[in-house]
Amino acid sequence: MRLGRFLPWFWVLRVLVLKGPASAAGAWRRETFSQHVVLDENGKYHLRWKHDNTTITFEVEVETRGYVGLGLSPTGSMAQSDMVIGGVANGRPYLKDNTVRVIWAYHPEDVKQDSPHYHLSNRGRKSLHLLNPVVDTFIPNDVLVFNIRHYNVSIPTKDTTYWCQIFKLPTLTKKHHVIRVEPIIQKGHEHLVHHILLYQCHNILNDSALGFGHECYNSNMPDDFFNCESIILAWAIGGKGFSYPPNVGLSLGTSTDPVYVMMEMHYDNSNYQEGCIDNSGLKLLYTPVLRKYDAGVIETGVWVSLYHMIPPDMSSYVSQGHCTMECLQEALSQEKASGIHVFAVLLHSHLAGRALRIRHFRNHVEQPLLAHDDEFDFNFQEFRHLKEERVLLPGDSLVTECQYNTTCRSNMTWGGLSTRDEMCLSYVLYYPKIDLSRCESLPEITPQLEFIGVKEIYLPVRTWPFIIKSPKKYKDLSFTEAMNKFRWSKKKGREFNNLVHGIEMNIRCAKHDQREWQVHGIPILPPSLKPWEPKSEMEPITCRTTWQYSDPLPVFLSLTLYVVLTAGM
Repeated sequence: MRLGRFLPWFWVLRVLVLKGPASAAGAWRRETFSQHVVLDENGKYHLRWKHDNTTITFEVEVETRGYVGLGLSPTGSMAQSDMVIGGVANGRPYLKDNTVRVIWAYHPEDVKQDSPHYHLSNRGRKSLHLLNPVVDTFIPNDVLVFNIRHYNVSIPTKDTTYWCQIFKLPTLTKKHHVIRVEPIIQKGHEHLVHHILLYQCHNILNDSALGFGHECYNSNMPDDFFNCESIILAWAIGGKGFSYPPNVGLSLGTSTDPVYVMMEMHYDNSNYQEGCIDNSGLKLLYTPVLRKYDAGVIETGVWVSLYHMIPPDMSSYVSQGHCTMECLQEALSQEKASGIHVFAVLLHSHLAGRALRIRHFRNHVEQPLLAHDDEFDFNFQEFRHLKEERVLLPGDSLVTECQYNTTCRSNMTWGGLSTRDEMCLSYVLYYPKIDLSRCESLPEITPQLEFIGVKEIYLPVRTWPFIIKSPKKYKDLSFTEAMNKFRWSKKKGREFNNLVHGIEMNIRCAKHDQREWQVHGIPILPPSLKPWEPKSEMEPITCRTTWQYSDPLPVFLSLTLYVVLTAGM
């Protein structure tokens, strides 16, 4: 490989990772890499890679005169990792293989004798989807840019804050398409900005709603915020920019498109940092050159509520959120009977989440998984393009399943907004757009209360959470207090999990303008599904009450490393 384009103190470690025989390295040549990520905050460690059916090829470019390390790890730690350390000393390249999340390191000095100097802070871990399909990210010359960002938001010194503000989109005289969305994250706040959602607002709003931000979801939230409920864009921590397929874009400028949007930003200040002023947001790239289809997004999974409960000390507990046949049937039949094409998915849960998947059924017959992540990383959530688009038809249904581990928790985990609460959601990107914003379910509360022995609650309900009347041991407790007072065991937790999978559920089937399809709110019994086999209960779990940025994601390939090292001039 020629290194003339690099400064003299750069060098390149190219790692050819093979499933087949190492003799394939004989085909070594200058290659173009389709994927690229910067692993460190200072922009000094660049990792590029490409893959085909048999080979993953990595290229590492690091700004250092010393050694460079690259490894694949099952946990993100050095233990049980496959780590290569290399450099150039006295004009000769060397390699040391210390015996897959990508872990990395570098040092300003070379390896001395048999052991490298400790890398100090020049190291880290990064979750990557190595086998993601390559997506065309070409940006045409006529692209326009519109930034939606908060200005000088003082992040509170508490673990969870949702900050909202309404913005007006560009005034357009004809239809345009958004073709790419990029995060604008203030430098140094990568660990604070957990996710960003952009909601379409009802067009009854006017410019008086603009110009100020406010904390969302509290009693003092401005009334205008309630007019913004339909998600049109989403970004989450660890994700990069997202490009729509070449034939698809997010429509702007027509009478049915949003004029006002609300940006919701989740700040996760788990270390209670003080004095943080944030100016993060989203960049929209849009063009007057129209594409064939308008994009839509459906939020599906478990309707976020305290009625979504996960008992403590469970090594594997599975929640199911249903986008039911009834909801899809009604929406698709009236909007697009020929079906919609799913091209990308974002899977979302919080700290207790260990694995997520979306099951697809057609007339009750299970199809291949729509999407899955068997090693979910809370700190790496992004839209993933499907290798092949999937068509959803009338008669189809989706089930979002989330597998949790609560062995480190002594109380119930509740569905809610905090990272210490839980969610089980998936955001499905598709085309052509139909009038369906949310397709979710939530288990009925009465059978869950009966499981712990609750007989009666105070009616009418005047407080939230509502208060229990009998039996005596729960009298005058809220239902959340009663759930925590119950003596949970692993056996009781498994019984509760089985119960929840079989009780009636309420259906959320909502349109973009806050109206609802007819099946919305109707109790429906869930279908009987083959259970998800739990992850190994012997798997070591690290107890966490907070998360750390760049927490790792295992890589699942058993690979042989073949390394070619080339020194710069």
